[in-house]
Amino acid sequence: MEVKPIQLAASLPSGSLYWRCQVFGWSAFSAFEFAFVMAFWGDQARIVFAAAYTGLVGLEGVAGTHLFHLLLRDRGWVRLPPKILAVRLAAGIFSLAALFSLLALFTRGFLAHAPLRQILKPMDFFVVFAIRMVILVIWTALYVAIHELQLRRHTERRALRLEVVVQEAQLRGLRGQLNPHFFFNCLNNLRELIAEDPRRAQKMVTQLGGLLRYSLRADQSELVPLVDEIRALEDYLALESIRFEERLQVHWDIAKDAQSIRVPPMLLQTLVENGLKHGIARRPQGGEIAIAARLTEANVELEVLNSGELREPASGAGIGLRNARERLGLLYGDRATLVLQNGNQGRVSARVTLPLAPFEVAR
Repeated sequence: MEVKPIQLAASLPSGSLYWRCQVFGWSAFSAFEFAFVMAFWGDQARIVFAAAYTGLVGLEGVAGTHLFHLLLRDRGWVRLPPKILAVRLAAGIFSLAALFSLLALFTRGFLAHAPLRQILKPMDFFVVFAIRMVILVIWTALYVAIHELQLRRHTERRALRLEVVVQEAQLRGLRGQLNPHFFFNCLNNLRELIAEDPRRAQKMVTQLGGLLRYSLRADQSELVPLVDEIRALEDYLALESIRFEERLQVHWDIAKDAQSIRVPPMLLQTLVENGLKHGIARRPQGGEIAIAARLTEANVELEVLNSGELREPASGAGIGLRNARERLGLLYGDRATLVLQNGNQGRVSARVTLPLAPFEVAR
């Protein structure tokens, strides 16, 4: 997955939303200015003058603030430290308000055919300047707030993408640890069987080939249907039965409505392998492996029971269970659990609880 860097310029409000806000805001100001002018010159003859004047003032506002927007964007003002930004914004607002005020007075004088001395009255300039200052302070505050909001969203999205990339890399690494470990054990078993029973060794190669194909397909996704996982586990247990012979009995209890649930690949195989290695293999008489899958209202429960006794704390489990716990944490966060504990009737229980909802990592 490619993580694109944040484009600060693009994060500024320069698209259709920006222009809609510009047009709406300055249209509202023009309407206010029209009402203000008509309050002083309310005769019918002044309606055309007031409409032309306020229309030009609105256009001047759109053009002026857009130039201010380009200055903020291209000079990188919005990325400055707050104190420096505040000083520059204050200077920019003051200068722009003075320019707007002069343009408004000259526009009004031009439309009214007034002489220059009537256009530049100090009191008129002060009133127009005060109004423009208020409008520009509001405009600038909204502009900076929208920019900060959009920049924060870009930062959050980028952090999320980076987190996904890291998690995907961790998952690939964990799967890379799991598959060689599994196939190394199988090859050891095959080496012992070749000299003792070549025909059974040939059958083992066929089953191992099926597992290899499943493993390669499983590496392409984080989740696979439970029914596929069970088929692969059947091949795995058939391979292990060659080694354990009558010392291994397998029992299945898979609910039909759970077979279509998607689970992490090789998860059940990891639990079964742990039970064989730390339970069945240590008992001269062997024992039983029971695999169960059932659904509750919000979760799917996978359980592997093996004959034996848990002598070490669950946190002391080997690489297989540590690998499984890390994969579950990356995929589901704290919504999935893996508990290893002593069960009833001299058996050890490895129980995984997975949420039925999609896993945590955003795709």
